[in-house]
Amino acid sequence: MADELLFYNYDLSRVIENQRTELLKELDAMADSRLLNTDLVELQSYAQQKYQLEMIKLGEPSIDEGRTKMQVGRYGGFRSGYDDGGSVSVDAQRYTLEIPFTGDKDLFFCRGSTFNMNPPRGTVKGTVIATTMVERQPTAELVNAAFDRFLKDLDQHLGWLRPSVVGWNDSIAAVVDSHVQARRARADQTGFVASGLKFALKQRNDRAATFAAPVAARKKIAPQLPQARPVAPPEPALSDAIYRDILDTLQQMAEVMERSPHAYADMDEETLRFQFLVPLNAKFEGEARGEAFNYGGKTDILITSQGRNIFIGECKIWKGEKALSEAIDQVLGYLSWRDTKAAILLFNRNRSFSDVLAKIRPTMEKHPQCTSFDGKGGETEFAFTFARADDASRKLKLTLLAFDVPGHVEGGPSVRHL
Repeated sequence: MADELLFYNYDLSRVIENQRTELLKELDAMADSRLLNTDLVELQSYAQQKYQLEMIKLGEPSIDEGRTKMQVGRYGGFRSGYDDGGSVSVDAQRYTLEIPFTGDKDLFFCRGSTFNMNPPRGTVKGTVIATTMVERQPTAELVNAAFDRFLKDLDQHLGWLRPSVVGWNDSIAAVVDSHVQARRARADQTGFVASGLKFALKQRNDRAATFAAPVAARKKIAPQLPQARPVAPPEPALSDAIYRDILDTLQQMAEVMERSPHAYADMDEETLRFQFLVPLNAKFEGEARGEAFNYGGKTDILITSQGRNIFIGECKIWKGEKALSEAIDQVLGYLSWRDTKAAILLFNRNRSFSDVLAKIRPTMEKHPQCTSFDGKGGETEFAFTFARADDASRKLKLTLLAFDVPGHVEGGPSVRHL
């Protein structure tokens, strides 16, 4: 195989731009839920492995030699296109310099931003680059000089490619990060409920003081998604107004319990939770089903839309700071990247309620994902902002509602500590 021009066929800057285009095309094709729930570092590592250009590194050269034939002009010169005298085949010696290499072999055919008009010639086969010379009367000096010049030209041209290759490889992580942040910002703009109400709700003019009887009229929760996007529509989410309304409903049910403590003294977490479903479903109606609030698993109070949880309330009986911290982990584990509203309903049984209330804020703030305490609503409501473990820039609201619902003490009447 005849040697061919190296470092000539392709413009390296266009090759790099094509790599960038293909990377962004792949990221664009990923759904928001897939892209934004993928660990950024792992995504960057994947992109670097797939789209980086591996710079060529040359190994130790060796020479293969053998006898061959060469065509020369009938009168002793090399045959040319203007030689009408024909040619003859004569004995000659072949020397092939073979250099193993690692890296992208296509770089041997790329032209850097710096180049000259006399690039070397060679043959790339597998992981070896070679150049061949044929001489009738070779000398060591002649062969050494030719191959030294070839190696020098290789080093020079590879040196001209290296800055661009290294620069591109170093920029891949930033390209991925920039794209993910842009997608995240776009998702926030179109899907984050703070920018607009996603639920069309009809407020009732009359609000029952208690929930002893069923409520005839119901509010209707109708999630309104933004206009569909080519990639994937944002997931539905809960507005601040409806979140506040849900918390108020829970508080009102707690007041009912506090007025009739004996009626709830023997109830466990699951039974207590069910008591809250009655007023919630009396007040809110899901668009897809009659019961907007249900419980899935052992302790959830949840509302769903489009198959997604958009509000989660976790019911827990106070058993100490460690149990509360574990409850926080449980709630955070239920929420997807877009979910931003949750609540913990904490029931106090036969302990000093004041002591329990004093421990709530310090325990919540000690959690590694807690970013701020946002204030109290009365004496028993504590609002916090938490960050996702896999995305510190993504925040969610977690409200703790504390209720004093004493249980029966063995051998005596129910005891209530205030």
